[in-house]
Amino acid sequence: MQDWVTTFSAALVREFPALPAGLAPSTELADDLLSLARIVAEGTGQKTNAPLSTYMVGYLACALAGKGESPEAAVTRATDIAGRLLTAED
Repeated sequence: MQDWVTTFSAALVREFPALPAGLAPSTELADDLLSLARIVAEGTGQKTNAPLSTYMVGYLACALAGKGESPEAAVTRATDIAGRLLTAED
């Protein structure tokens, strides 16, 4: 999986030079994103919610980066929010 992510990241950076060279997530960040996706898919019972949720986390990461926070912080905060929402639904 990481090979595809690295290759796709490099292609995006070539096409859109304004993107940061280190666009591909670290293995740890990728694992955290996949964990969030799993939590959302299983918690809602709808697989389609997983990629859409991670898409929104990308926007959150951009917004928080402007405030000096890391992508990891965005994933942590989003995972916490998802957990609270899914717990409230039970």
